[in-house]
Amino acid sequence: MKRDAFTLAEMLIVILLISITLVVMAPAMTKKAKEPVPEVKVIEGTGETMPVGAIILFYGEKIPEGWQECSGQNLDTQGFEELAANSPYYQNLPDLNQIFQNSDLNVKWIIKVKK
Repeated sequence: MKRDAFTLAEMLIVILLISITLVVMAPAMTKKAKEPVPEVKVIEGTGETMPVGAIILFYGEKIPEGWQECSGQNLDTQGFEELAANSPYYQNLPDLNQIFQNSDLNVKWIIKVKK
């Protein structure tokens, strides 16, 4: 039987791989590519290592502290200095959540904005 479409799981895997690639490649794509990559801080007690500017897929109601939803909003540099220093798109966050706007899933793209 021939399949004409991808499953949701297959699409999520592809999106996750693309987002990981973008996080890894972001320093090389910015104007500051010649500068050393900032040290990644470990979030105490969780073992997670997410640098400011990392974009991930989030499932849940309450967005964790230090994260913002990627829904096309503009961010002022005041209060988001570290994101402004490390991310080329800090002023105009991408609207990644339109991918799931017609979905019953409670899935959101979020970006780390503060330590």
